[in-house]
Amino acid sequence: MVKIAVEHPFTDVQRALKKKGYQADMVKRTIEAIDYDAIVVRNQNVFAGSRIEGSLVETRGRSINEIVEEVEERLQRAGKIAGTANAAKSSSSGSFTSGVITGALVGAAAALLAAPKSGKELQSTVKEKISGGNSDDTGKLDQAKEKALQLTGQLKEKAMEIKDKKGSNGSSAGQQKGKTSAFATVPEGFRVVTVGSGNPLTEIGRNSPSTLVQFKDKYFLVDCGANTTSTLLELGLPAEKITNMLFTHQHVDHNGDFWTFFIDGWQGSDGRRALNLVGPQVQELYDTTVKFFKKDLEYRASLGTAKDGALTNVNITDFTEEHHSLELDGVKITAIPVPHTAPTYAYRFEAEGQSVVISGDLAYTDNLAPFAKGADILVLDGMMTGTFSALSEKAAKNLRDGLEGSHATTEELAKMAADAGAKKAVLTHIGLGGIDTEYVKKAFSDANFKGEIVPAEDGLVINP
Repeated sequence: MVKIAVEHPFTDVQRALKKKGYQADMVKRTIEAIDYDAIVVRNQNVFAGSRIEGSLVETRGRSINEIVEEVEERLQRAGKIAGTANAAKSSSSGSFTSGVITGALVGAAAALLAAPKSGKELQSTVKEKISGGNSDDTGKLDQAKEKALQLTGQLKEKAMEIKDKKGSNGSSAGQQKGKTSAFATVPEGFRVVTVGSGNPLTEIGRNSPSTLVQFKDKYFLVDCGANTTSTLLELGLPAEKITNMLFTHQHVDHNGDFWTFFIDGWQGSDGRRALNLVGPQVQELYDTTVKFFKKDLEYRASLGTAKDGALTNVNITDFTEEHHSLELDGVKITAIPVPHTAPTYAYRFEAEGQSVVISGDLAYTDNLAPFAKGADILVLDGMMTGTFSALSEKAAKNLRDGLEGSHATTEELAKMAADAGAKKAVLTHIGLGGIDTEYVKKAFSDANFKGEIVPAEDGLVINP
């Protein structure tokens, strides 16, 4: 049986693979994945130099379906599972011959290596050669399958090489590596990307908090923690494409990369020429920024960058009241205060019958559930769902005890999500380690939550 390893804590990917009939096991260490045929990982670079022979599939910037599809494609290329064409043949009488299939694919492969063609031309060549064979011949089925899979894998690898060469002028790092950006397609409605899923302390593998809400071709960046700008670029979305910047509150883990986002997205001939700043204390944040970087901004403007988008044409909505409502780029946005250690707001985005809610950092409040009622995607402060495994047992307990007054417990999150009737609950802002998956599942089940629980990762794409 094909064995697939899934790096902790991607339990949602593991479930999706199991539903398709694969053996999918969770692993925490590189050494545990040595004997697997495919490994789903957060970052391939972590496995550099290891003795792993299986195919590595990265999760960054991918939806669950896209991850599963790539796993299956890589297994097909490696000859571990049959492709669609082979599956169709095996469901028939099983009387196709190794000579016909192998000969057809050998001919197609030879033609490909001699004079590379486009992917469609390759498929056409293979189909023509197979269809010309005699289905009444007999042969060894297993040998035919093995040879067919090997050669099909070679054909796909070559086709991907040709595709990568043609697309090597892509603007994002992910595209240059041959990966398709999540932003290469425009959704029909909302899409959410957890750009940064971490906590206030620097942790390898998780950026500081930042969530991107996309509606069709419009973008709304909620919070801008450390590494937000570079991660967005890696995912295929440069900062100049984002003209709506919203803050839940002004803690450093939520605004630490704002200066980079602000200046990098504005400068140059292709920079943004308008910016909407929304949230508590944003006027103060803007005034401090342009005052501190006054000479820097003037210097860049002197090089030909227009003042619009930084020094002018900046629209500021500074939250000072309890309830706020506005419309940006065809999306209705409402905000309410939630309890935390600084003025903090939750956001609700609504358009064309869909809704996304971002809780912000919060302790329990009865106000969130009615505010998030029926949300397609509810992004929650998951600080207290973390294992705190990066700390000693005593330090973890002390930290957890200290955070309970400012962050909702797992049970409180479960109650708010269940009372809201949200379809998907995304747990982000995760504290120092992975999510305690089993504990979270039980808490949400006990609260009678009927939706899907999604543990966030940096670059994770969530669709309604």
